[in-house]
Amino acid sequence: MILEKLIVENFRQFLGQQAITFATTKKKNITVIHAENGFGKTALLNAILWGFYGQEGLSDDFEHPERILHESLDAANNDDATAVVTILFSDGPDRYTLTRCLSLAQQRDDPRKSRVTLEVLHHGQTIELEKPHWKIESLLPRGIAPFLLFNGERIDHLSMGRNSAQITAAIHQMLGLKLLSVTIEDLQHQNVRGRLIRELRDSTDEETAKIIEREQELEGKFATLQTRLGACKENQTAAIKEVEAIDRNLAANREARELQRKRSNLQDERAGITSRFDEVTKRLKHLVNNEGYVLFCDDLVKRGREIAQRLRNEGKLPARVLNSFIQELLQSGECICGNRLQSGSDAHKKVNKLLVTAGDDYFNNAVSALDNAMGAIKSKIEPTNEALQQMAKDRSELRDQLRRIEDDLHEIHQQLGDKEDAEVHQLESKREEWAHKQRELVREQGAIEQEINQLSSDLENVKRRIAQSQQQAEAAAKAQRRLWALDQMITLLQTILRNEMTDLRRALNEEIDRHFRKIIDRAYWAELTEDFTLRIMKRIAGTRGEEVDVAMSTGQRQITSLVFIASLVALARQRAELPTILKDVEGGEYPMVMDSPFGQLGEEFRTGVAKWIPSLAPQVVIFLSSTQYKGKVEEVLTEQGRIGRRYVLSYHAASKREEAQASLTIGGKRHRIYQQADVEHTQIVAVED
Repeated sequence: MILEKLIVENFRQFLGQQAITFATTKKKNITVIHAENGFGKTALLNAILWGFYGQEGLSDDFEHPERILHESLDAANNDDATAVVTILFSDGPDRYTLTRCLSLAQQRDDPRKSRVTLEVLHHGQTIELEKPHWKIESLLPRGIAPFLLFNGERIDHLSMGRNSAQITAAIHQMLGLKLLSVTIEDLQHQNVRGRLIRELRDSTDEETAKIIEREQELEGKFATLQTRLGACKENQTAAIKEVEAIDRNLAANREARELQRKRSNLQDERAGITSRFDEVTKRLKHLVNNEGYVLFCDDLVKRGREIAQRLRNEGKLPARVLNSFIQELLQSGECICGNRLQSGSDAHKKVNKLLVTAGDDYFNNAVSALDNAMGAIKSKIEPTNEALQQMAKDRSELRDQLRRIEDDLHEIHQQLGDKEDAEVHQLESKREEWAHKQRELVREQGAIEQEINQLSSDLENVKRRIAQSQQQAEAAAKAQRRLWALDQMITLLQTILRNEMTDLRRALNEEIDRHFRKIIDRAYWAELTEDFTLRIMKRIAGTRGEEVDVAMSTGQRQITSLVFIASLVALARQRAELPTILKDVEGGEYPMVMDSPFGQLGEEFRTGVAKWIPSLAPQVVIFLSSTQYKGKVEEVLTEQGRIGRRYVLSYHAASKREEAQASLTIGGKRHRIYQQADVEHTQIVAVED
């Protein structure tokens, strides 16, 4: 998919009809839109989202989503006034025109009821599609929109473990695995597997019927718990967003700004220490599981060596003669001296008596192997004990640091709560309520997941009993065969999906690491873990290649999230060439639209990201404020010569924010981006090179 043109009419502050034509060539694939904060960057990004998905597609930071039309039209009470967003885009040889509109009357009634049309120019014929939503979902699924059209200052959350499910879903959709996951869900549904279970229950014997009823009861509980878990996670996300919104308000308040800054720094520090604490705990568990036994073997090694030494003193180790040799003499009937060894003779009895004292070859080998094992265990005891003590010490120190941070955070909470400023007091009180709710939800999630794990085990046992039951009636046998075949199919598809995800995660990690090293010139690497959490890793100096998480700053989390998205877009493009199980999976191109991609980055990271931006996606659209554009970013983007289109958002209003610039210099030319006006609105102005 390539975006060609965006036309907005009366959408928020964009009064009247205005347009942006996007850069679409390979050599000049970047469109830059310059705008100060508050001039309409977020509104313009959301115009694209609204065009594709309506009310449900709007981003979380889009305030008052129920107000789509320009406020002057609302004030004029013109019910026929309409907001319109038109997006022209292409996908392969087909060209589409998407139009979404909402009248003032519809907005007042229900802003979700916008009207959408989608026309496609296919082989010279223009066709209006009957179900535009379905086609939009197939071309640009709403589930992947947050990965392609986003606020760059707020994507750092992707590198946090709580978003692994969102990352997994995006991989499914963008890399052609959605059909597999949907098929598995459909087969497991009550309309499919449930119907077969009912057929089996109705035609089976009484004992098996009870087992089946038990299975249905457990599956009902399992479904309920899954719903509760999903709701719990959604509520957690909502609580986190509420806390983040309150934090932004506190940071903007003059009375609370400094304390809020300290809180933010402490929270980042806590996240880093928590990550290190978890890593040390993981290494400690690994050490105990794999080497811990040696700490209890000191006395055992001592006793073993005493036994071996006693056997040597008695001449049994090494054995002077082997019993296998004595047995060969007795079987041959002739001694080494030439005398006959007839059964019952004195000579035979004397040689046979030697079997009691002769050594066994297997015994010799066993004692030798035991000796080696005892030596190996002995050599591990001291270093294992030292490593254990060091890790325990590290955990204790990290735990103390976490306690200190928690105390400091509590003190900040007390100070903010005691402020005389009514707004600060109210915000802090509200923040504590949401933070408490978030903690309660985390505990609830843990309890639900524990129940789910137990239920899963019980369900497996019940299904095994059903599969093992012997049915006599033909109908029951047929129903059981069908159910067995279905379960085998579900298991097979789940295995294919897991294997596909393993293969694609490997390919994705190669892309992630390749992109990451272009930006950060350090002995770090980025990876996507088996549970689909984004991490930055490094090796510990002075160890045998031990790896740990790097405590990420907000900027590093933003970069890691950007790298993941770019890698996912790159793999989606080359999907057909990837050597995985599924065949004939087509690749797909996606554009990337970013608001403020440099917002949280320091100077060293801004340069690396600016150099890397043209390769993020086949088409890149970026919104930049003057502070983000100046300096290295401007130099790098200009030198590359990859900017194909450029616009400024000119803000008209009675006043502007103090920190916002009134004009902007681009390519040596000065552009006014603020004008005094009675009616607040924003104009999209093309910049000619």
